[in-house]
Amino acid sequence: MNNTTGEIRVCPRCGKMFCYMGIDKAICNKCKEEDEAEFNKVKEYVYNNSDATIMQVSKDTGVRVNRIKTYLREGRLMIPESSPIFLNCELCGTSIRYGRYCRECAESLSSEMKKELHIDEYQIGEKPKNGLPKLRFSDQ
Repeated sequence: MNNTTGEIRVCPRCGKMFCYMGIDKAICNKCKEEDEAEFNKVKEYVYNNSDATIMQVSKDTGVRVNRIKTYLREGRLMIPESSPIFLNCELCGTSIRYGRYCRECAESLSSEMKKELHIDEYQIGEKPKNGLPKLRFSDQ
């Protein structure tokens, strides 16, 4: 693949073929638009209902829990300090507020391994200090 032509892929969400240019998520443009609309719906809901649980957000917005968890893993939403429910680091299992890995695990990986696992800074979550089940959105 070069910079002027994309790679033909099948969208994992809808099953349609699309030209992936190597930028952003590997889903078709229609699914990207739907994803962005769902994220904005969740973001607005969380902004107006800061004490909502993931289940409440899902029920009231119609956005699936797994999709909301994806936004947390991507670092687009954050679980506040006061929540008793958190995500788990994919390597050691410790509680984190967002992302895929805790800082300690991310720092212990070599830069080559981080590159191979596609670990970006936004996927490195903070450990919670303590707390009530609420969500926040990040400014990323």
